Amino acid sequence: MRERFYRTLMEDYANHPRTILLSTHLIDEIAPVAEKVCILESGSLLLQDDMEQIRMSAYLIRGNSEAVALFTTGKRVLYHEAYGRGTLAAIYEKLEDKDMRQALKQDISIESLSLQKLFLYLIEGGL
Repeated sequence: MRERFYRTLMEDYANHPRTILLSTHLIDEIAPVAEKVCILESGSLLLQDDMEQIRMSAYLIRGNSEAVALFTTGKRVLYHEAYGRGTLAAIYEKLEDKDMRQALKQDISIESLSLQKLFLYLIEGGL
């Protein structure tokens, strides 16, 4: 039923372009139809960006703690968690080819972050 709702919403939007405000906890469901995203918590604006920019900027970084610390220096780190000798960090930063090469050299994995996880890390990390 929800898929039908989103399909109908998009068809109507195509015929009558306008701003549509959705409030939902099913964030990944709306990601394919969203153009712009605003994330609010307790009246504070945590993030406002185009969906395409979010797709190109939200990453989960994993690797050796020292390597991740070095890699994330100067980047917008939303969340950080140490585990054993490793660390994971959620960042919101557009990465360049040189960043990807550096990560490869340092054996750091980089994964795209879903909109839902970005939301959770923004809220949990409080940054």
